Amino acid sequence: MVLDVALVGTGGMMPLPNRWLSSVLIRHNGRLILFDCGEGTQISLRSLRWGANPPAPPPAGTPHRSIAAADEGQGGVHIAHIDLVLISHLHGDHIAGLPGLLLTQANSGRTEPVDILGPPGLSDAVTKLRVIAPYLPFDVRCRDLAEGDTFELDDLRGTCALADHHVTCLAYRLDLPRGREFLPARARELGVPIEHWKHLQREETISFDGRIVAPDEVLGEPRRGLSIGLVTDTRPTPALRELARGADLLICEGTYGDDEDQPRAVERKHMTFAEAAQLARAAEVRQLLLTHFSPALVDPPKYAARAEEVFPQTVVGHDHFSLSLKFS
Repeated sequence: MVLDVALVGTGGMMPLPNRWLSSVLIRHNGRLILFDCGEGTQISLRSLRWGANPPAPPPAGTPHRSIAAADEGQGGVHIAHIDLVLISHLHGDHIAGLPGLLLTQANSGRTEPVDILGPPGLSDAVTKLRVIAPYLPFDVRCRDLAEGDTFELDDLRGTCALADHHVTCLAYRLDLPRGREFLPARARELGVPIEHWKHLQREETISFDGRIVAPDEVLGEPRRGLSIGLVTDTRPTPALRELARGADLLICEGTYGDDEDQPRAVERKHMTFAEAAQLARAAEVRQLLLTHFSPALVDPPKYAARAEEVFPQTVVGHDHFSLSLKFS
């Protein structure tokens, strides 16, 4: 069981020639979840390559590859397969790319519904954005979330917490639970037919030949699953710390790299690298991945030490950086 994660873009406020707007793509069991969808997101998606060895960030001023050179047939992401879109808030750099994305899904032959979740006002905002994409061959199902609301996609479970920004903003957590270890030797000792094993693995009590076997008789101790926190456009808060508590990966905004920009971060309701690292340390996450860089932050890795001094397990992201989380 694996969660693949890729940074579609790492920029805040406006797309740049070498940095798309902040967005994250998550893949599990063939299903795709997109976190935020600003201007140009679908272009970056077309050139995204999943892999264990992500490319280095391009030099400043390097133009993006053309769509023609990055079609889905060459191993890129198939936009039509995005099933769920999570929106943090209703600023244009996080939602303005939705109409184009939906139109591309339609032109790619999608007919299954697409779910879009976000803060209060999302449904109305999507309705208005769809003035330029009114006819789609699939349903667009919007849901306005309140703090603490939950949602699911197959066996992925999600929840949200309120962030601290100038408009209502949500941070998200995705959890992939792991079942208890199945003990086949014990099942054989009890004479359980193999066709019943899958039910016991799902923690269902079974009966056969007049006997009843409970899951506890053939399952081991609970095991740790996988979890991802998605946090952007916010000041650090206790609610976000608890949302990310113990996560395997916290993808968090680091709008400003230099500690001297902390007053500006307070004013504009964002975080510095050091503040994001403090949040990761307080939440006891396993790894921090920084994204959502200010346009003025030309060379984010230059400030990596600001975060690493606080939380050594920090990675400064770049467009198309990818990694995979696996059950231990």
